[in-house]
Amino acid sequence: MGVRGSGESVDAIFRRRPDSHPFAIPPVPGGQGVWLIRRTPTPIGYVLKRPERGTFVYDVYAHCRNEYGKRLWLKAFQTFNSAVAWACQHERAIAAVIAENEPEPEAWPR
Repeated sequence: MGVRGSGESVDAIFRRRPDSHPFAIPPVPGGQGVWLIRRTPTPIGYVLKRPERGTFVYDVYAHCRNEYGKRLWLKAFQTFNSAVAWACQHERAIAAVIAENEPEPEAWPR
């Protein structure tokens, strides 16, 4: 036991592995905070990382826009892998949501 110094906390942050998943593509190599979820040539959606109460939350959005030009939020998760896995498991339902809305402007690498 003991008290951790601020240097030990910072070291723990920098040793943490970046979030990654085989079906999640960062917008730029090494980029963090937003990923495109893609199992096939057609994207499913996005995962966005945001801080909440001293930790991070991962929000899943569909790969489309509503009539106001906003992305459709689907669900929030405590871990990155659970967010991507949920989107892949619900790909058919998300595809139905995408079909009912406006297409996403293509600004992501293929």
